[in-house]
Amino acid sequence: MRSLLTRLASPVALGVLAASVPLLAPSEASACGGCFVPPATPTVVSGHRMVMSVSPTQSTLWDQIQYAGEPEEFAWVLPVKPGARIETASSAFFEVLEATTVTKIQQPQVTCGNAGGGLGCGMEAQADSAGFGDGEEGGGDPVEVVHQGTVGPYETVTLSTEEPGALNEWLASHGYAVDATTQPIIDAYVAEGFDFIALRLLPGKGVKEMSPVRVVSAGGGLSLPLRMVAAGTGAQTPIVLYVVGEGRYEVDNFPEARIETALLSWDFETSQSNYAELRKQALAREGGRGFLTTFAQSGLLTQTFQDQNFNPVSFLDLYAQQAFNNGETAELCSVDVGAAGSAMAVVKNPCPPGEPWDSPACAPSADAIDARLFGCEDMDDVATALEGLHPADVWVTRLEADLPREALAIDLLLRAAPTQIGVSSTLQANVALHVEEVCGGGVLPTIRRPDEPPPPKSPWTGFYVLSLGAAALAYAARRFGGRVRAIR
Repeated sequence: MRSLLTRLASPVALGVLAASVPLLAPSEASACGGCFVPPATPTVVSGHRMVMSVSPTQSTLWDQIQYAGEPEEFAWVLPVKPGARIETASSAFFEVLEATTVTKIQQPQVTCGNAGGGLGCGMEAQADSAGFGDGEEGGGDPVEVVHQGTVGPYETVTLSTEEPGALNEWLASHGYAVDATTQPIIDAYVAEGFDFIALRLLPGKGVKEMSPVRVVSAGGGLSLPLRMVAAGTGAQTPIVLYVVGEGRYEVDNFPEARIETALLSWDFETSQSNYAELRKQALAREGGRGFLTTFAQSGLLTQTFQDQNFNPVSFLDLYAQQAFNNGETAELCSVDVGAAGSAMAVVKNPCPPGEPWDSPACAPSADAIDARLFGCEDMDDVATALEGLHPADVWVTRLEADLPREALAIDLLLRAAPTQIGVSSTLQANVALHVEEVCGGGVLPTIRRPDEPPPPKSPWTGFYVLSLGAAALAYAARRFGGRVRAIR
């Protein structure tokens, strides 16, 4: 699959997402919960990207798993609250979240003696985060099949039991390659009253056809099943977690990691920063159990903002474009949120679960915002994420970790951050290396601190920015034959 930069048909989107291209190659496989593969299959989970939407009425967990290798047989098992339902989701949702929140490094301002004017603001996108049966039951079976069906390319079965060890036996007898070492984990969830959803690909479907899934549960929930995530993982598991809720969230039962931003440097010889190394050091402290908050802002999902060239763009427009380019929707969805994006009422889907959005059974409520305003029926991730929330109060918080296997012994708990302060994904480098690459030999550079007022702009600065904008537009016109979509 081509990178997002070369596939987006909008020049505005091109400018917004260009710096994040290395992060957006879709994972080879996506699913929820623990991964089970045959013992002889050399496959491990090499990373998770998750979204957790939290509201008083429901909680929704998205999960996209990245594999090292392609298993011929595999299954996923997720502990869920009784009554939870599973649905397919879009890769576009993860891809645009990644692109709009990924960490970028701004190079320091350097003034070169008599060289007339400082260096422009270069940006570096960091690409080192998580880079990303048979339904017939015999009498007296201790495992109850609550529901069985298909969701997208998967066959699914929801199972319930109160007997330790019974679920592992049922899965093994129905062709699921379950690692015996997971039985204590599964039995612990059984004792806590969880049901389980098991998924595997339908016959004839390949790994490349897999898509993310989401699990919707009634009532608010602030826990993620990391114990089950441990199934199929290697020594380290990179995790990126996006939390959608009314306010900024943080991890409650894992330590907070912090980057030493005073040591953040930019090397003008290589056009790179040392962010990756500082991030690695931060996540390695506290036994590697720390979570780093790299982005936290309100309004990302619903409001129009400006791209790097000051053009108006919205998350929903980027999401619609990317879903169309992925082939996840047959038509380019037209989204016009209007005043709903800043309204104080809650979002509610008027359609019963399983009903199409144009069904007569969909009865909008006068005191709620129709969720269908935030997408189309085959690209409804944002609409689902906003369910039960006031759009004007919705934040997106990005948390990152690189957890050792032993850290996955407990489930992750979230809590509202005590200080509701935003976190920018753009960091300013404070140290300049090899500035002679910019200033030339024998010239003493002046490095401006971030808190100092900027020097007078060079008369060439405007020309430089306009030239880049013209180049991007020309590229888009050549690439797409002049068929570019203007984003509202």
